[in-house]
Amino acid sequence: MIVTIGRQHGSDGHAVAEALAKKLGVPCYSKEIVDHTAKSANLSRDVVSSYDEKRVLPLFIADTPFFGASEIYQLNTQIASAQFDTIRSLAAKGDAVFVGRCADYVLRGRPDLLRVFVMADQPFRIKTLMARYGLSEDQAKKRAKVVDKDRASYYSYYTDQTWGETESYDLCLNVARLGVDGCVETIAACLDAIK
Repeated sequence: MIVTIGRQHGSDGHAVAEALAKKLGVPCYSKEIVDHTAKSANLSRDVVSSYDEKRVLPLFIADTPFFGASEIYQLNTQIASAQFDTIRSLAAKGDAVFVGRCADYVLRGRPDLLRVFVMADQPFRIKTLMARYGLSEDQAKKRAKVVDKDRASYYSYYTDQTWGETESYDLCLNVARLGVDGCVETIAACLDAIK
C-alpha cells in the first residue's frame, strides 16, 4: 500500500506519517524526496529545498524581464517535475508513506493508494509551531499562514485541485481531536478495510 499525507503546517502531519511508516514497517518519504530529487536532477540540495512546495509565480509575471522571473519559473517547474519523477520511482519500489509534494495527485490511479489529509484547529497548530521553532504567537500565526499559502498554491498549480478539500482525499483527520496515535490507528484500520 502507498499512503500519501497532505498536511496543514503545524498539524503534526509529519509525525503522523513517521509513526504510520514505523507501524507498517515501510519507508517514509518527505525531505528524502528533496535529497533524491537533487541527486537525480544534478542540482544542489539547497536549490531543490528552496523551491520545495513553494508558490509558483504566475506565468504572466514569469514572462516579464524583471529580476530573472522567467528563469525562476522554469527552475520551479523543472524541480517539481523532477520531484514527481522521484515520487513515482520511489513508489515503484514498494509500500511507502509519502508526505506532501502533490504525491496524492502524482500517484493517482494506483489501486493501492490511500490519500490522507491531516489538519488541526488553529490554536493547536500555533502552539505546535511555537514549541517546534521557538516562535512568538504572532510569528507562529504568520508562519502557518505563509507555509499553508505556499502549499495550497503549489498544489493548485500542479494538480488543478484545491489543497485540503475533501474531494482530493480518501480520509481527512483532525490531529487536535485524535492525536498522532489516534490518526495512525485510524489510517491503519482504513488500510485493513480496503485490502
